[in-house]
Amino acid sequence: LMKKVLAIVGVVVVVVLCIGVALFVGAGSSDYYSQIDNTKISEIDPEGSMKYTYTLVSYDENGEAKELTFKTARELAEDAFIHLEVAPIRGVVSWEEVQYDELPAIVQSQYTEGSNATE
Repeated sequence: LMKKVLAIVGVVVVVVLCIGVALFVGAGSSDYYSQIDNTKISEIDPEGSMKYTYTLVSYDENGEAKELTFKTARELAEDAFIHLEVAPIRGVVSWEEVQYDELPAIVQSQYTEGSNATE
């Protein structure tokens, strides 16, 4: 009986630790913003529905630049603005198209509405 109780406690501890690690790895994600430049797209061997990668200079809410790579199923609209969610270790975990006025002001200063990056 004691061995069964210890085995159950051991399994519970492992499950709790796994959940904690999963939450920790997902925690601390950062928001970045970029503008689509279709000269920065590469076709890749399809991975599920993902057929392309983009590598773009992106900016966080403090205006710090970082080059980020992410996968897409299709070519995105030239000059569209995007919001990227970046998790530690995993990198870009999601992206969505946003409007210029949804960008933080410091990020807007990196771009002019409707044109390419000012770099």
